[in-house]
Amino acid sequence: MKTSLFLKKKIILGIILLCMSTSTVASGSISGKTHPLLSDVPSFSTWPIERSTVPDCVEIGDLVLVDFFVDQSNLWKRPGLYNEHGAIYIGNNTVVEANGVVRFRNYSHFHERQQNLVFLRVKTSNESQRYAAAAWAVTLVGSPYQNFFDFPWFGFKTADTTRAIAPAKKIYCMELLWAAYYMQGIDIDRNEWRFPCWVTGNDILYDDDIEIIYREINHSTEISKPYKGIYFFNKITLYNPVLTVIIGQIDVVVNTSNEHITRVDFYIDSVYKSTDTTPPYVWRWDDRCSGKKVISAVASDDIGNHYESRITVVKYF
Repeated sequence: MKTSLFLKKKIILGIILLCMSTSTVASGSISGKTHPLLSDVPSFSTWPIERSTVPDCVEIGDLVLVDFFVDQSNLWKRPGLYNEHGAIYIGNNTVVEANGVVRFRNYSHFHERQQNLVFLRVKTSNESQRYAAAAWAVTLVGSPYQNFFDFPWFGFKTADTTRAIAPAKKIYCMELLWAAYYMQGIDIDRNEWRFPCWVTGNDILYDDDIEIIYREINHSTEISKPYKGIYFFNKITLYNPVLTVIIGQIDVVVNTSNEHITRVDFYIDSVYKSTDTTPPYVWRWDDRCSGKKVISAVASDDIGNHYESRITVVKYF
């Protein structure tokens, strides 16, 4: 069985290399030289020209963080503007991401599936280190994905793929970005190795080694309360990443980074309940009910745009 698995991996690697060899290559140059692992970056030049391309300021080795349009009760939904997924730019309008498997991804596909986006640069790195970080990420293409929530390792991070532990052979999206630079001697996790030894998008975003070079805020409105926990009469008693349970009345609180928002309308199961016109936007939900409910908050700006955020909860009393 081990031989069969090894053979399958060789076949997959061979297919990847074949696809790469038939593509148009990126420049991948450092001081006039070409990095050997970046010379075969897949080309997506056949995409229509109207598809998204990386901003002009972005260079090889820069990092991109995004969040997505999903119900806030989704297991992968994290609070914050850019805290749900990440990738590293390797040139040729291409990123490497860990999503199901470590793989190449055309940036236009990546961009169109996000609501807020930020490009980061490791300001304490030099050009050689940034290229080396990108090249290291390329070597992991085809590696299996580490589910952040899998027992017993959860989001444990490691950059040493030779270790004889399960998470050393697998990697998740933010771990990929952190490890690419950790291998160059730069730790871009603000928590370093403090418990619980995992890395999130915010841990990278707010690290001292990082600077923001480009950002897009398209839909920054989110329900900050209730959010993933058990609430007892308006106070959280236990954090829970899987389920939000509400017992009794609660203040529904909505935050936004969009300065043009003028009002937020609140709904329960698509039934209008209230409106608030001053931030922070709050509505006291004191209806007596039991069972699964969907809270929706629709923010409106001063030019007629609407942004909906929603979370599924279970409410009693």
